[in-house]
Amino acid sequence: MDKTGSLLERYRIWWLVLLVFVAVSAISRTALLVSGWPEVSLRPLQLLGVYGIGLFYDLIAGWYFALPVFLLVWLLPVRFQRSKFGLVLMKSVLLLSILLLVLNAFAEWFFWQEFNVRYNFIAVDYLIYTNEVLGNIWQSYNIPLVIAGVLLLTFLVWFFVRKRVVAPSGKVGPVTHISVLLMVVTIGLGDFVWVDEGLRNFSDNKLNNELAGNGMFQFGSAFRKNEMSYEDFYPTEDTSKVFTTLHQLLQTPGARFVSNEPQELGRSIEPAGAGRKYNVVLISIESLSAEYLDYFKEYHNRIYPDYLIDELGYAPKLTPNLDSLINESLFFTQLYASGTRTVRGLEALSTALPPTPGQSIVKRLPTRSGLFTLGSVLKQNGYDTKYVYGGNSFFDNMGDYFGKNGYAVIDEDAIPEDSIHHKTVWGVCDEDLYALAEKEMAISYASGKPFFQHIMTVSHHRPYTYPEGKVTVPPKFQRREGALQYTDYAIGKFLQAMRGKPWFNSTIFVIVADHCADSGGRTDMPLNKYHIPCWIYAPGIVKPGKFERLTSQIDLDPTIMGLLNLPYTSRFFGYDVFKLEPGRERLLLVNYQDVAYVKNDKMVVLSPRKQVRMFRPDYRTGAVVPIPKDPKMIEEAIAYFEGASYLFSHNLFTASVPRPQSVTIASK
Repeated sequence: MDKTGSLLERYRIWWLVLLVFVAVSAISRTALLVSGWPEVSLRPLQLLGVYGIGLFYDLIAGWYFALPVFLLVWLLPVRFQRSKFGLVLMKSVLLLSILLLVLNAFAEWFFWQEFNVRYNFIAVDYLIYTNEVLGNIWQSYNIPLVIAGVLLLTFLVWFFVRKRVVAPSGKVGPVTHISVLLMVVTIGLGDFVWVDEGLRNFSDNKLNNELAGNGMFQFGSAFRKNEMSYEDFYPTEDTSKVFTTLHQLLQTPGARFVSNEPQELGRSIEPAGAGRKYNVVLISIESLSAEYLDYFKEYHNRIYPDYLIDELGYAPKLTPNLDSLINESLFFTQLYASGTRTVRGLEALSTALPPTPGQSIVKRLPTRSGLFTLGSVLKQNGYDTKYVYGGNSFFDNMGDYFGKNGYAVIDEDAIPEDSIHHKTVWGVCDEDLYALAEKEMAISYASGKPFFQHIMTVSHHRPYTYPEGKVTVPPKFQRREGALQYTDYAIGKFLQAMRGKPWFNSTIFVIVADHCADSGGRTDMPLNKYHIPCWIYAPGIVKPGKFERLTSQIDLDPTIMGLLNLPYTSRFFGYDVFKLEPGRERLLLVNYQDVAYVKNDKMVVLSPRKQVRMFRPDYRTGAVVPIPKDPKMIEEAIAYFEGASYLFSHNLFTASVPRPQSVTIASK
């Protein structure tokens, strides 16, 4: 037998695992492609990119996956591999490898259905919050059936390839043996150093780019880049220029910069007239896309499945209470979320800071304390400030983050077990959450302090279960439609209860989504997947109406402060939109790695590898059209994102702000 034949036999199990990896990855890619239709482009060159680039990443990921098998074979003597026990061991290794690959393919399928992307930061988070994640999977899917499917497919693949595992008959000399080890390890190290995920971004269609990747490769990349340095990966400007631009962008009527220090963005806000210490209740609703409301679209007419309509006899409205609240509130028709996850919404609604690449600052460990937040501002003004959450506040680091930055944290532990009417792995149902919030309001009211509560709901979340007998869609269906109905029912019941409370006439209720339910689309930044509703409900305080101007989620904090008319020193990047001059509206967005700046119907997208692109976005469909670059707008985009990243990383975004002094750098 020649040397090549000896090598193939010696490491047969290794390259067999590698080939199975590539085959399973290709089949999985095809399944995801079919699932993504019609959003996926099926043009020949697009498919060539999906499968050609995909094969490249499959080979690299497979190289890593099969490396432990290679090392095992390399270490075991040939004599042992020829023994009966050695052959059983090799077949068992193959079986275990196939099981892991099939299990991963199923996991990727479910992840894709939820997020329309390959593994990313969220998948890395799942390693930390295993209780919530595994519980959610168990409650959302028929796990016995899934396990049966995994085992069946694993056995079929193993049965097909098992006979190819044979004992090696040839010999490999020691020099060749060591040379093969060096080659395999060197290729692996080279891939680690020189190959990144940028090659998969060959298309203008986001889903095609995702399909061209490999889930395991993407997971490793996300694990390595969970917190990305803006300066290392994104377009930058000189620091002094960044802050000069920010001083111009953040100058607003009635604001005065407090210091001549270039990197100090604190502004003294001195409103005319007396301050009004109204109570503030900020309710962030899980995954409440604007399209669910009748005001924007008759969404329920197209998402109700036939079997559900047949069961109920009709397609009931999803959000009747929230729809009716529109005419009683100041309703924002053009408000957009900062990101695609709850932690991004919490970040925007607490700090009014532009979203920086990588992980949300809510989750960055160790948790930064003493940040400038809406809670810290109101606490300094004598408010009793609380973050009220229906789940375990350990999840997503909420408890540590809010507890160290101006809020008392109240979570499910504060609810007696006999008072819980329904619970999922994510927490108690919204009715129980609102009952907890009401109890805490009564405590604050009795203390004589004005109160600020940030309430985060959880019922509109998979597994989409809730108490029986509350809405027309029974919880047994585990459908989003039913969870939406229940979310709407619970907030309607809560507001009705509030109308009878002694603090109601002096309370401002701000109701807003944390993010949209679905972030998938053909483009990296589909604006229709960031559009969320917002109500400011305060009869006798805030006049009902429609606010039609473009508004960012980070604008809500300074806008709330403007309604209270309280003097304070601000580090918010958001605007008080009721005082902002027309034409200065803008959006600041993030997906998993890209950040975007939207202004005057143009969008700048900043990406890793210091890429800059510009588009004309369609707010309704999410489509984008490339346009020539606008240097001024790119400069502003870089200033926002680089400046925010700089302040946070250099511990300059703090609740401690210098007292006002004479300044000369704030002119616009």
